[in-house]
Amino acid sequence: MKTIKKLLSFVLPVLILVAVFSCKKENGGSSVNSDEAAAARMVGTYKGTIDITSQDYFNAIIIVTKESGNKVKVAAKTGEAYSNVTTKIFTIKAISGSEDAGSIIPEGTVVYGHSDGTLKVTTRATASGDVAYDFRGTKQ
Repeated sequence: MKTIKKLLSFVLPVLILVAVFSCKKENGGSSVNSDEAAAARMVGTYKGTIDITSQDYFNAIIIVTKESGNKVKVAAKTGEAYSNVTTKIFTIKAISGSEDAGSIIPEGTVVYGHSDGTLKVTTRATASGDVAYDFRGTKQ
């Protein structure tokens, strides 16, 4: 059952992002909601639950910082039991018609819900020594 929940927690955000990113503007106009602005909105500290290979850590802290342009770095707070998770850099895309944002890359998926300040991160190991995880939390 936990495997099914994990799969659904990864697949649903991916499907939502694919649907949103595949929509093309009909009017060809520029968007006020730029990818860079969306990345800036994501910056902050998030508190929630992190799952590392079926081990849950509650009240975990994830920190999102702006790298450049529309890129953000997602990292765990240092000095914690879960701090060994692999830091990832995501290229953020604004979700049309909202202030939400997300990214799908081979290393994982991140989805930010602006209205409720939620962050969902699912990473994959892409190199030896990478520690993949799932995180669900809210902006502090």
